[in-house]
Amino acid sequence: MDVHYFLFFFLRCIILDGMKKVLIIDTHTLFKDFLKQKLSLDQIEVTVSQQKRDGYTKLISTLPNLVILDMNEDKEIEMDFLEKKAGDINTLNIPVIITGPATDKKNIASLAKYGVIKYFTKPIQFDIFFEAVSNVLKIPLTLDTTPSVLDVHHNGNIIFVEFAYGLNREKLALLQYKLTNMIEHEHIESPKIIIMFTGLKLTFVDGYNLEFLLDNVLACPKVHTKNVKILSNNDFIAELIEGHPNYSGIEVSDNLAKITNALIDTSYASSVSEVITDRIITSSAVSDAETSSIETRFHADTGETIPLGTDKDGTVLNVAIIDSDTQNLMLTRTVFETIGANCTQFTTGEDFLNTYVPGMFNLIILDVLLSDQKGFAILERLHLEEDAPPVIVYSQTLQKDIVVKVLSLGAKSYLVKPQKPNLLLHKCLSYISGSF
Repeated sequence: MDVHYFLFFFLRCIILDGMKKVLIIDTHTLFKDFLKQKLSLDQIEVTVSQQKRDGYTKLISTLPNLVILDMNEDKEIEMDFLEKKAGDINTLNIPVIITGPATDKKNIASLAKYGVIKYFTKPIQFDIFFEAVSNVLKIPLTLDTTPSVLDVHHNGNIIFVEFAYGLNREKLALLQYKLTNMIEHEHIESPKIIIMFTGLKLTFVDGYNLEFLLDNVLACPKVHTKNVKILSNNDFIAELIEGHPNYSGIEVSDNLAKITNALIDTSYASSVSEVITDRIITSSAVSDAETSSIETRFHADTGETIPLGTDKDGTVLNVAIIDSDTQNLMLTRTVFETIGANCTQFTTGEDFLNTYVPGMFNLIILDVLLSDQKGFAILERLHLEEDAPPVIVYSQTLQKDIVVKVLSLGAKSYLVKPQKPNLLLHKCLSYISGSF
């Protein structure tokens, strides 16, 4: 074998061996393709499951660093996949990020035992979703941060695409998915697209992004250039369209009445203004958010930070750890953070009692031998609550009377310190109820 070829092959194997691997199991082909393209650009090896039923086969053959799973309303196939994954020692600890329908927090928490670390309720905000993927893989992923607001909504067969502030590459790429999803979901047979640039001044520097935008719009099924109109008074846009062979038939105008007149049959109305009021301003029966699994507005658009442990950041499990021994407290916290749990720590029972509100936690790890002797007060308080989270007492004492009292006050289990990390996790997660 040629030495240069051998060296090339050897180096390639090293590089591939060090690459992060992601398995995508999603029913929507276009979104699967979009994610694969996006992650591959960051040198991530992506495997796509063509059908959900072959997801487990792909899982055991690739052993990825992360699984991205889309969950349908019936959930049967997805839960079968998660059960098989949890039953295999080789796949048990592979993290899973799920996109799925809105459901009870308690049910979401019960997914932690399957290795699910994030659950994003549709429609998801892509920037938060992508940040979660980056955190799981522990590698920085490229994301265009250009300020941009994109709104997509429709009325009948007219779809309005409105940009403000700037053109963001991520949103331009998502637009094809968004439009295709809307056209399919609403059964729009002859979609007509109006692209509006609100206060956006584009120059030749933006030409590449503008072409990317138009190419994504025209890539959608049933969309034809003759049915694409651009509302703008920007000379550059008109010049680019006029001289581009792929965009022949697209009309650019600064007159909304002219555009709507070209798209809508106005014979039934006495004026264009009446058409605009009746056919455009009147909102659609189905909201934009209900027609897609992706938000066109990213969370970054709000300028707000997302508190850890909230629904918005996809947190599956919120855990309270109450222990006066700070070393044990930190060790326990580390164990649960390995599965993506949001952990809140308390060194006294008083701090917990002053903070706690129902629904705040999915699981409570409690050492009853607290420095302020409030361990049993915590159990008594939670015992009175109808739907309290499961409490696992994790303490060093083996005194029979304490164990009996703990269990009589509703604790799910009594574990003696110290426990091996995996054993501690397994025992605690097994007590989280909820069913999919």
